[in-house]
Amino acid sequence: MSLLHSQPAPLPTPINVHNLTDDEFEDVDDDDLSLHGLDDEQDSLYQPGIDVCIVCRKRPPYSKGGKKYPTCGLTCAGVLETALNQHTPLPPPSSPRNGGFFSSFGSRRGRGGAPSTSSGTTRHPPQLMPGAFAPSPQPHYPQSHHLPRSPQPSRRPRGHHAPDGSTRVQYSPPQRSHPCVICKTSSCYGGNVTCGAKCTEKLFTNGPPDPKMCNYCHRRPKVSGHDQCGDTCKASAKVACLLCKSRPKHKSYHLCGKTCKEISVKSTPLLLEAPPGHASYTMVENKFKAAYAGVTALTIKHVYKIIENKSFLQPYDAYKNKVGNEVFRYHGTKRSCTLGINGNTKLCSGSCNLCSILRTSFKTSLAGNGCFGRGLYSSSSPQKASGYMGGTGAMILTKVVLGNVWDVCARSHVTALPSGYDSVVYNPANAPSSNETIVYTDDAIRPVFLIIF
Repeated sequence: MSLLHSQPAPLPTPINVHNLTDDEFEDVDDDDLSLHGLDDEQDSLYQPGIDVCIVCRKRPPYSKGGKKYPTCGLTCAGVLETALNQHTPLPPPSSPRNGGFFSSFGSRRGRGGAPSTSSGTTRHPPQLMPGAFAPSPQPHYPQSHHLPRSPQPSRRPRGHHAPDGSTRVQYSPPQRSHPCVICKTSSCYGGNVTCGAKCTEKLFTNGPPDPKMCNYCHRRPKVSGHDQCGDTCKASAKVACLLCKSRPKHKSYHLCGKTCKEISVKSTPLLLEAPPGHASYTMVENKFKAAYAGVTALTIKHVYKIIENKSFLQPYDAYKNKVGNEVFRYHGTKRSCTLGINGNTKLCSGSCNLCSILRTSFKTSLAGNGCFGRGLYSSSSPQKASGYMGGTGAMILTKVVLGNVWDVCARSHVTALPSGYDSVVYNPANAPSSNETIVYTDDAIRPVFLIIF
């Protein structure tokens, strides 16, 4: 349902070339597992179609991780950033490395030589005026609130010939960056609504600075009865970073970049709520309902992403790379507190089973001696896992590395991990809802989401 009949124009910000690459996401905690229903792709900041650096017009543009940038490297990127931020013209196209320029308008004539046409007259490459962009090729920027946009002409650019025969292209000046929504003084960087990590952390810790404003862009008033200002921000909020909530999450990750990741691991374990309608919530809900296989499922009230520190994640990732065969499984346990209710994300004492798991991850040393020996038990069936909640309404969705599986259909077949195998999976005949999955090492299982009923 549309929030508005017409959407306000997006808020453009000048490009900060260095910050575009500074916040690229590098981590192992993606929680993707090839699940359907999760929109794990987002537009790159620069789209394909640029085949030459727009500053030197000689070398191919730099690309990394599927993103293509408008310049060939840091030198040309610095020239472009200076021109955009200071509203100064780009220098004539020339290689900043060797002083030469292989013009796209003709053959090279030597150092500083201008290319010639077939008629013998000299052709000069276009000169860029303040606020101007190279007329070709032009990068395309998605029209949205959260991605930076290049300076766009207010009208079709008109070329005219100067007395020296050069072609001048005049564009309207770019708009300056908006102020940080937290400190109100410094300019925002990249596609953020804040000026840097400190203000981003304040936004996360203290919440939106003005509850009347859109909870995504923080610059326009909310539409009555909604949390966003319009359809664009409403759609963006569904795939927003779970920490800052003001940038799109990065692909199948649940955060937007290294800045938010670094903030999140300062106080692990950390619970970040995925609101109903968010891609992460929808993924968990759809998988949960599908696992019930036609039986009326419990009603999910809250979903929280569990952020663990690297000391927990790295051993798991190393084990996963060595053994393989990663799956999602459910683990039911008792809760002695109000964790997850009414926004409570503070862990309680060590006597609470749920909080103990979140605080230390799973420990075989604390596991009981079950039917299949001392191990860490989970299930592909949320029905089975719910039997261990003790009526407290909390369940953990985990990642489990199965490796080489020993399949059994009777409880008496195995009382310990057989030699040469990495896990035991119990699938009783005609009772799929009674599935049990057992691993026997701490590194084979990690909590991913907390589900509250």
